Amino acid sequence: MGLIDSILGLGGKVMDKVWPDRAASREQQSQINQTEVSGAPASFLRLWRSFLGWMLSLLFCWEVIGRSIIMTYWPDTKLPPSTLEIVSRLLLGMLGLGF
Repeated sequence: MGLIDSILGLGGKVMDKVWPDRAASREQQSQINQTEVSGAPASFLRLWRSFLGWMLSLLFCWEVIGRSIIMTYWPDTKLPPSTLEIVSRLLLGMLGLGF
């Protein structure tokens, strides 16, 4: 039984690394946020987070709506490569819904 228990224990550790507990990671992020807020001036922290949230939201709207309209009505227009994947990952991460 010792060999089976050690194999199952090792498998459990691997599973924890591959599929981490989201509740635990959210709790850790909450603790990090509280520590960060307690050590910095409240106005500065609120300002940069809200600024970042607004900028990412505007970039997301541009990528989803603006680019679609321009490419539909003016298909000859040269636009830079889309950054939708990066913007989505950052925005969802900031909202606590991403990786």
